[in-house]
Amino acid sequence: MNQPEFVDIPAKTYMSEQEFIAHMDELIPTPSVETNNNLLDLANSLWWEMKDDLYHAFSFVSRHFTPETLQSVYDLCGVRRAGLLPWEIIGAAIYSQTGTPPETISTDEMRAFVLLPEPETAGTVSTLAACTVRENGQETLFYTLHFGQIDPQKLLDTAMARASESGTTVKEVLQQTDYDLPEVESHVRINKAILGPESKLAEKLSQLMASSPITAAHITMDADSGRVAIEMNPLWEKLRHEREASPPARQNRSSRKRSSKHKNQPDR
Repeated sequence: MNQPEFVDIPAKTYMSEQEFIAHMDELIPTPSVETNNNLLDLANSLWWEMKDDLYHAFSFVSRHFTPETLQSVYDLCGVRRAGLLPWEIIGAAIYSQTGTPPETISTDEMRAFVLLPEPETAGTVSTLAACTVRENGQETLFYTLHFGQIDPQKLLDTAMARASESGTTVKEVLQQTDYDLPEVESHVRINKAILGPESKLAEKLSQLMASSPITAAHITMDADSGRVAIEMNPLWEKLRHEREASPPARQNRSSRKRSSKHKNQPDR
């Protein structure tokens, strides 16, 4: 009887404190020993991969926002006792670049950032987009976490059919729709096609179309005509082409799976 063969799987390696500091000193315009130590204290108190996660978040901010925004969010990590988690870093950058000082962001607004995609490599490109739903002559602004992973025309067609059958509005149906299974109602917020009707985050992502690649596009789903229009952000397209020309290490991500450390985030 043949004995099963056992293959040694190399142990996963995590970024060391020295590597983290070296990365941050290279990335941040004006790095600080105190802020780096504060970030390390936060990382070491939570999960093994958090040094990598924090670096990926700051790297993401460095490519999607101005150096001034990067510096302001980094500085906040030096003075905020609880620090910032990776998705909070991205949310704070969105607020900062639209004129809201990161230190003035409320606790409720911070909590909303947990849905923001967490970069899994230093080369991740934004999948956020603004979205307008037009119905009965009225417009409502939303945002999506899943640009490039959704088919807006298919979403609209399915939502219009379901709304007609159920006697509800297309806008209501879209808010319950799974982003890649438009015929299915999603019960998990992160899997929903669109989020945040008239929220501050939706408004800010719309504003940033002109100045940042964080907003990949503005999608208009017109239920009155049954048509979809997509206005691409040239800044996002330029960044995406640059990443494709010089790709980072291959990402191994499932857009539908949120890591357990993210779902079980610490109390803020």
